[in-house]
Amino acid sequence: MKLDSVHGKHTRRYDRSPGMPFFVLLVAGVAVLLAAPPAAATGIPGDEYDPGIAAMLAEIDESELRDTTYALQNFSTRAYGTDGNREAGAYLAARFAAIPGLEVESRGGELNNIVATLPGSGDGSEEVVVVGAHYDSTSTDLTRAPGATDNGCGAAIVLELARVMSGHSFNRTVEFAFWNAEEVGCLGSIDYATNAAAPIVFYLNYDSACYDPLNRSVLDIVSDERSADIAALMADYNALYGTNFALTENIHSCASDHISFRERGYPAVTTHCEEHGPAHTPDDTIDHVSFGYAQRNARLGLAVLAEMAGVRGEDAGPAVPKTPMVVWEIPSWPDWVG
Repeated sequence: MKLDSVHGKHTRRYDRSPGMPFFVLLVAGVAVLLAAPPAAATGIPGDEYDPGIAAMLAEIDESELRDTTYALQNFSTRAYGTDGNREAGAYLAARFAAIPGLEVESRGGELNNIVATLPGSGDGSEEVVVVGAHYDSTSTDLTRAPGATDNGCGAAIVLELARVMSGHSFNRTVEFAFWNAEEVGCLGSIDYATNAAAPIVFYLNYDSACYDPLNRSVLDIVSDERSADIAALMADYNALYGTNFALTENIHSCASDHISFRERGYPAVTTHCEEHGPAHTPDDTIDHVSFGYAQRNARLGLAVLAEMAGVRGEDAGPAVPKTPMVVWEIPSWPDWVG
């Protein structure tokens, strides 16, 4: 991830900033309420508790996240174009291949994106829900680029989501992706999004998503107008399924792989921890990763992915309808606010 200015761009927060005039909040809040259509018109599932999804979330294993992150940091460097990068790609492809039910392939030629497909089993199977993370790393010393928080742990979350979701059936097809060359311009995800063969209903990105040294549980949800309703669903599920983050919205203006999808018209969301910590340095090692935080982040994403993909089972509700989502404009804060 290209490191952003943490507070360089505000659009809206779930908690009110101390210096923000009250009338601005009041006017903006009324504008959002007036702009929002009835919930039934959004095409996004409701917020009723689903015991099937709750049981699925419990399958996320913190030790799996730890083991994968440790393996990835031990390539010493995963900088694009290095032997370590190629070896890490082979490792991740093998991990995908060991999960029953997934179809694994390398895409993008030398970019070597690793993509695993879980075919849908319903009438929405030609539509795709995608979750991804970049596996390349960078550092002030490219020979020592362990990239544990940026972004070994993000890749570990995607692998764990693939392991859990492969044991369940979904209406829509789900693709789990490891992008390469994010640190040199998001080249891998750009190639995928530009050449997507199927309609992408939703993309969820994990990057800089595992660092919480003070146990503050602050998580930023980064979205735009196309994905605002999905971000709102994520906020609802944060309470409904007990992940209990202190959520902010669009505090980070991150140049990560979600931008590749957003710029091509696809709804995309990324989650981001409160600070960058040791990212892009030789000190970005596993001892800086907050694995309990990462587990909860994975569970929150899984809840939304399961709904968007249309989980199928005796305890689950009906599959998500095929109809396109209807999104609405949410006014952003003026440039002078924040």
